[in-house]
Amino acid sequence: MPGTTSKRAFTADEFQKLDQINFFGPEERLELLDGEIRAMSPINPRHAAVVSDLVSLLHEILDKSWIVRCQAPLQVSTNSLPQPDVCVVRTKTGRYAKSHPSASDTALVVEVADSSVYTDLGQKRDLYAGAGVPEYWVFDLTENSVECFQNPQAGVYQSHTRLSSADRAQSDLLGIQIQLNALLETE
Repeated sequence: MPGTTSKRAFTADEFQKLDQINFFGPEERLELLDGEIRAMSPINPRHAAVVSDLVSLLHEILDKSWIVRCQAPLQVSTNSLPQPDVCVVRTKTGRYAKSHPSASDTALVVEVADSSVYTDLGQKRDLYAGAGVPEYWVFDLTENSVECFQNPQAGVYQSHTRLSSADRAQSDLLGIQIQLNALLETE
């Protein structure tokens, strides 16, 4: 008789408790997506440069009512705790020291994708839309473009725009525009 396998879905609370008891190795980069603990891709130099430059730029142009978080967890559901590359959340007393921000605290989530394009433009986009994250941008380094998703309704982003390095990404909620050429340069 052939054996059967089954999967066990984890909650965000269980995932965090496993981390607190040092269940995972210190160098493991993991996130929880739809109850599944997933290894995150290694960060290559270009990915790191785009993230660093974007974080610096957002710190310069956003006012004090927003916090820019870099590669930190975001609670989007009871069984999903992704770690987006960049997340802009409302300023809060305590700066989220006792709990991770939720989708309702969030204005913008940004993923920088090279090897993770399929997940970032699929499962993660659907997670963020389902949670009601107002704006989601994916810097697709394989195509040298930025996919901008806005206006989530019934778990689906109603607006999608693909931008090139010659364009500006715009967030109406944050009141900002970002020229993409400097962020998407390859040299």
